[in-house]
Amino acid sequence: MSFNASRLGFWFKQINRAYKRRILCFYDPLTFGPEGDADYYSGPDRKPNTDLYPVIQARGNALGFEVDLVSNFSTLLSTDLTVYSHLWDLGYATPYIGNPNNPTSKLLTYIQSGGAMFILGENSAFQPRDNAIGTFVEALGGGANIVEGSIDFNYQRTLTLDSQFRLDNSSSQVTFARPGVFTNYGTGTPMTGPFPLTGELHYPAVMWKVGSLSNCPIGSVISILDLNFIVGVYQDYDFIDNLIVSLNSL
Repeated sequence: MSFNASRLGFWFKQINRAYKRRILCFYDPLTFGPEGDADYYSGPDRKPNTDLYPVIQARGNALGFEVDLVSNFSTLLSTDLTVYSHLWDLGYATPYIGNPNNPTSKLLTYIQSGGAMFILGENSAFQPRDNAIGTFVEALGGGANIVEGSIDFNYQRTLTLDSQFRLDNSSSQVTFARPGVFTNYGTGTPMTGPFPLTGELHYPAVMWKVGSLSNCPIGSVISILDLNFIVGVYQDYDFIDNLIVSLNSL
């Protein structure tokens, strides 16, 4: 598998993390889910460890990576992150603030050192999580007032994927169902076209590329406020592969 310019159609001028052949996925069971549910992952909805992680593991393996899972922030705090090409935070109902093992400082240090991270969010029923994503990106230097805007939970849309985030010969579109959306993304770059709602531009997927985070100039972050591209009828392996390559190179 090549991660050079031929895969994305342009030359990488900044950083390539793909020489590290490990990816870390993590989450914490302490949640602030819809209606204040503090044990959300024990219910029937998608679980990070049994529903989301196996998909990322399979796609990472197919691209030549070893993919590990950490299932609580306490273990994450003692994990050597320097061996990982990038991280996937799959805890879509897990905010950092309010957790006794808040990992913000650890993750900030990792990204400041040139690391990359994916942060999964959801729609506005998961507002504590989405607010925490905004606070975290602001701490990285990704701009001020990073916010998620509420939209109709039944609002589904297929969007065009920006060419710089597209693998050769893969789909140019991705479908999000019931997403949250960024109405302010600071210094980030939208990965798709917008949801055209009430005259405003709303983006469910944003990347803060190398050079865009003032406190972490050689680090990068992707956040997507929807989990349905990982599992379910809108599962999209091409898009997941795009994310892995983008995290390694942009």
